[in-house]
Amino acid sequence: MSDRVTLSPENTHINDSILIKSKKEIRDFLLALREQCEPGMSVAVRDLESQVREWRVHNFFYFLHVFRSRTKDVDLELLQPWWREWFCRVFNFLYFWDR
Repeated sequence: MSDRVTLSPENTHINDSILIKSKKEIRDFLLALREQCEPGMSVAVRDLESQVREWRVHNFFYFLHVFRSRTKDVDLELLQPWWREWFCRVFNFLYFWDR
């Protein structure tokens, strides 16, 4: 897992995040990261469901061939602007491949 993930207090970067598709797999991956990392890392601080939503939106746009070079990986930043959180909440509902 560590070769795909870069952790910091401000951000969690996951290479090739599109390889993990289901909501359960995403949640399990993030929970495993939380167990392995230092307490102050962003993955352990930020709301889990918010991270799952953002990841799923990245996957959604990747599958639609939108900004594929940017959406194949995910950056789960600790401090989200309000509009990005709102955007992820809306588009998360369109990711219907796996509820």
